[in-house]
Amino acid sequence: MFDRSDKGIMLKAIMVAAPILLCMGLLPVLSFYIEKLQEKGRTEIVEYISIAQAAMEVKFDAADLNGWQTGYAFDIVRNVDGANRDNAISRSEFLRSADNFRRDIQSLRDMPLAADQRSLLDSVQRDFNAFMERDRDIIAMYRSHTPALRDKASTLVMGEEIQIFNHISQNTNALAVSITLDLMRKVAQSNSYGIVARWIMLVMWIVASAMAILLVRLLHKWLGQMRGLMEKLEALAGTDELTQLPNRRTWDIQIEMMLATARRYNQPIAVALFDLDHFKQFNDTYGHPEGDRLLREVAVLIKSRMRQSDLFARFGGEEFVLALMDCDLPQAVIRIDSLRGNLPDNQTFSVGVTLWMEGERIHSTLARADKALYLAKNGGRDRVESAEPPTRG
Repeated sequence: MFDRSDKGIMLKAIMVAAPILLCMGLLPVLSFYIEKLQEKGRTEIVEYISIAQAAMEVKFDAADLNGWQTGYAFDIVRNVDGANRDNAISRSEFLRSADNFRRDIQSLRDMPLAADQRSLLDSVQRDFNAFMERDRDIIAMYRSHTPALRDKASTLVMGEEIQIFNHISQNTNALAVSITLDLMRKVAQSNSYGIVARWIMLVMWIVASAMAILLVRLLHKWLGQMRGLMEKLEALAGTDELTQLPNRRTWDIQIEMMLATARRYNQPIAVALFDLDHFKQFNDTYGHPEGDRLLREVAVLIKSRMRQSDLFARFGGEEFVLALMDCDLPQAVIRIDSLRGNLPDNQTFSVGVTLWMEGERIHSTLARADKALYLAKNGGRDRVESAEPPTRG
């Protein structure tokens, strides 16, 4: 029925068809295996993303708490009327931030952490408890209205409290970095699952090749998503989420670089504190969404009028800070005064501006600018007040 040549062709066809049929038979099994690997990788990554986000929340809470602590600390040092009341703006925002910090620490504590990460979190908790206990002592001293105790409260709030909080900031940063590195390791581990699966598919002829291409594309998408997440986490760590301006942490880093440049080239730096006038009343009248919109629009407008060498950041609430490179005090007053026109919703702001003095800590410069801002507010708002740096003895 079949001659020798026909039998040879049929034998070759069977020999070619057999591996193809085998590959097609193994394809559902391989697909199931790959799906399980993908599901496991996605589950672990999602879990660690949640942990990383919780760690970043604690880090952001620490930055927010530090900002408001500095605000009411300045109020205590200046003996501002109302500084001893919990409903004063800086004090009430500090207490709100403390509640957020306490809540987010507890949320992170309920998540699965490595032993070293839990140890860091315990250290943050202990420091925070000590910080709040010291804060209660300071407030009690200040509310005593005894001059000696008030002076001691001023010294402690600007000294010991800040030292404790620096340790909290270091540990929250270390915790966030550790958890982020764990997330990156999980992503790498998930990628290794895909690589194993790809090599299995490469031995499966045409079907295996098609699946390998699919896996490479999927891995590329995963890596792109993870890179985007890492970039977003990094940006959030140094950027105010509402206005997209540098936040207080970024300010602390960049201002030190600006001061180093100023020292090297013997250039003046003007430092100004901005405060939107009657912003609480605006929020109460139009609602917080409109208040957020106003803050964003004001930030964009003022930022657009800055030079590349200037530094404009948000300190928190309706308060902003500005550093003008190579700018003396009269020039700074003129430049800042020119910003007061054409603000959204006819908004006005009060500004206190001063010059950084060679060898001075930036906190002292900010305190002087804050006193000038206080004068601007007391003088009727919608104005710029300047403060000369102290003369060297």
